[in-house]
Amino acid sequence: MKMKTWMVIVMAAMLAFAVADGVDAADYVGVKKCKMCHMKQYKSWSKTRMSKAFELLKPGVAAEAKKAAGVDPNKDYTADASCLGCHTTNGKADMPGVQCEACHGAGSDFMKVMMTNRNYKREDIKKKGLNPVPDEAVCKKCHNKSSPFYKEFNYAERVKKGTHEHFPLKKQH
Repeated sequence: MKMKTWMVIVMAAMLAFAVADGVDAADYVGVKKCKMCHMKQYKSWSKTRMSKAFELLKPGVAAEAKKAAGVDPNKDYTADASCLGCHTTNGKADMPGVQCEACHGAGSDFMKVMMTNRNYKREDIKKKGLNPVPDEAVCKKCHNKSSPFYKEFNYAERVKKGTHEHFPLKKQH
């Protein structure tokens, strides 16, 4: 095989891997996209502490709790990387609060399933490796002793109580 032909094959293979990698990468889409189909869930979530988690990083907010935890209540933590992982969805301030994707996974993957088959079943989502129902490990990424505000976290109790109200979906999946 000529060197030129070999180079074309190698370059084509590299391009194919690069394109496939970009297509398969999961992207966060943000709560505005999720609420287009899940408005009741969005409204319920928007009333929770998780939706307002980023606000707690601002100076003066929850001052007494910050003092009790040994955290400076006057400091602005909105750019502190050690806080953003649990107070935002993607670890950056551009997605404030613990949005849908922080618990359920990147929305682009869900959208691929939903847009391909409007009558998808929950099992279709699970087969794609997605997590429609978060497990204890997902919750404990933030609810753990590394937080200065840590309180004992009982997953079973939390599931019973719920983070936000769950409603029947328009289409039964």
